[in-house]
Amino acid sequence: MKILFIFAGIFCLITSCSTSKPSAAGHAPSTPDQSNSSIQFLDNISINGYREPANNAVQNVSYNKLSPRDKPAPATKIENYSNLQFKYAILENAPVEELKNVRLLAFIDEWYGTEYHYGGTSKDGIDCSAFVSQLMATVYGISNLPRISSDQYNQTRRIHKSELVEGDMVFFHTVGPQRKVTHVGVYLRNNKFVHASISGVMISDMGEGYYATHYVGAGRVKN
Repeated sequence: MKILFIFAGIFCLITSCSTSKPSAAGHAPSTPDQSNSSIQFLDNISINGYREPANNAVQNVSYNKLSPRDKPAPATKIENYSNLQFKYAILENAPVEELKNVRLLAFIDEWYGTEYHYGGTSKDGIDCSAFVSQLMATVYGISNLPRISSDQYNQTRRIHKSELVEGDMVFFHTVGPQRKVTHVGVYLRNNKFVHASISGVMISDMGEGYYATHYVGAGRVKN
């Protein structure tokens, strides 16, 4: 009888070990292995050594101890920008926060689409140099520019293309020999400039094929 009890105990031990192994089909366990320190993503892509930051890791930093450069700048609510700023942010391919000269935007918007007319100076038709003269006078208070684009070029201080900022003037050669200045516009940003082209007042890109090959130079109104 004692031998019988011993065999029964051995049988139970063997069967309990075998049932604890994974099945032959090789299915993964339904719960993740908590002993693995990495986070598993799709296709077994993982970030090794990931550790969740302590809850108070950021709270322990004192705002008053930060230098002025490290302190976050006051945020401007997006609803504080006008529809005009959003419109021209798209046309200039620029963040709306950069478009701060609302007076310039209003002037461009007022004239946008006006037909080109050589020698014209009004909403019935305007040419490039007249448009630039009126823009510079209305927006920047510069009222002594010559009427002709080539004379405007001669009255401005030469600057490199890399120095261009909003309000500088950009000059092109469009007709005739010797690359003489025959066209002018006002620089905005991101290679964009506003001008009275043969298609009317519009915003164009200096990097486009035509304007890139016909670019003469840039100028800033002399002090």
